[in-house]
Amino acid sequence: MHKKSIDHLIGHIAYIALYVVLIISTVFLYNSADLAKLLYAGWIILVFGIVFLLWSSGSRKKGREEGIVESGMYAFVRHPEFLGHILIIFALVIISQHWISLIVGAVLIVLLCLAMIEEEKRNIEKFGDAYGDYMKRVPRINLIAGIVKHSKRENEDNDKDKIK
Repeated sequence: MHKKSIDHLIGHIAYIALYVVLIISTVFLYNSADLAKLLYAGWIILVFGIVFLLWSSGSRKKGREEGIVESGMYAFVRHPEFLGHILIIFALVIISQHWISLIVGAVLIVLLCLAMIEEEKRNIEKFGDAYGDYMKRVPRINLIAGIVKHSKRENEDNDKDKIK
């Protein structure tokens, strides 16, 4: 194994360990600030994050043959699985309502952001200009901007079809 692979493996192990710490701290520090409305918001975000994660995983599996996956959730954001994990982490922090969870969650989100940047470097090396074009069309994880851009592209495509 060369250094890059070992570093990548260590990063994954650290990420998983921190995720486990966050889950355990959420269980033991559940609703520690006793803020019911915040607790409900956390559960809603958690469900949304899990659904988003599963949906994006399905999109990736379906589109794997086409090279750059641009279907399903990948039409809205370049890293929907990372976004799903970020939502889940954010939800766990809100559900626990404790500073320990906040610190662990913040570290996890920073690690995810670094992983997204590294993945984009690998994708640019692998797919070249095609991935660069995809990066211009689809935001990294901003779902709202992705929905707006996607709807504009759809409208432009519909207008082109009407002209033909």
